[in-house]
Amino acid sequence: MTFHGRKFAETLEDAIGIPVVGMESPRGIADPSLGAFGEMLAQADCVLLVGKRLDFTLRFGKPPAFAPGCMFMQIDADDDELARSRRAVGDRLALCANGAARSALQELARHASSVSPPQHAAWRDDVRAAIAYRPAAWERASQMDSGRVHPLAALRPLQALLDSHPQAVLVSDGGEFGQWAQACLQAPHRVINGMAGSIGSALPYAIGSRSALPDGPIVATLGDGTFGFHASEIDTAVRYRLPFVAVIGNDARWNAEYQIQLREYGRDRLVGCELAPTRYDLVCAAFGGHGELVTGQPEMAGAVQRAHASRLPACINVMIDGVAAPAIARTRTP
Repeated sequence: MTFHGRKFAETLEDAIGIPVVGMESPRGIADPSLGAFGEMLAQADCVLLVGKRLDFTLRFGKPPAFAPGCMFMQIDADDDELARSRRAVGDRLALCANGAARSALQELARHASSVSPPQHAAWRDDVRAAIAYRPAAWERASQMDSGRVHPLAALRPLQALLDSHPQAVLVSDGGEFGQWAQACLQAPHRVINGMAGSIGSALPYAIGSRSALPDGPIVATLGDGTFGFHASEIDTAVRYRLPFVAVIGNDARWNAEYQIQLREYGRDRLVGCELAPTRYDLVCAAFGGHGELVTGQPEMAGAVQRAHASRLPACINVMIDGVAAPAIARTRTP
């Protein structure tokens, strides 16, 4: 959701008390930046889709992601999308209209401003609380038994930098490390890999973000395998004086594929997931940027400060433990 789209959404939320949630991740309902939102979505009796496909990210509108009787309304600029939704949920698509998402949100927000008082504030607050929920155990995550840094401990020191400027940008690539970043970091602007779910775009996105916003900090988070796709773009950033801070979660493997194979086939059938614990910080320095190696959680805050202060394209190579991406759920009482 764009900056202006978020503003219209916030106006709509505040006016009528109905939660408005932007979904841009290929993980959809399981997007860790949305916390325990999936638990609330399953309780909804009606959902309005604005420029959002009723696709795999929403489990095609079917239980258990949605209640069996949940009704849908949809606004989309593509009539084919409306037809697909009709095929997916049949008569549960109660109302649909052709229109662009931004203008639709703008008009909805304008009309909602005449509604007083908000009709569903308690439901809105419950959904907001679910989205904000993070497990208490995360606060204790630091150094792992393996001797490597937990992804959360590697990422948390970045929040102070992102909070330091109203135009700060968080760029998060795909993969497991990127999911941890999206779960625990917030920024005025966020760029992720989008619905296609590709990996490898973080460094080019960081360069593009710096070109558009010359002042605020640009923080990019990416895995070690991801770094290899466009490593030479650091040279581009150096030549054009486009500084950013890239944090590489280095677990020396293709961890997303590793976790899938581990889950589906077991530890004895892991194939082709290993990488070397490469010194990506030295790669960045060789291009003329700033490089730092971090092997322990206490080192991270200082490394972030030095990388930002360098005013160069910077890579912090953090040796992390290769844990699976977070799956956030609240503990329910019987």
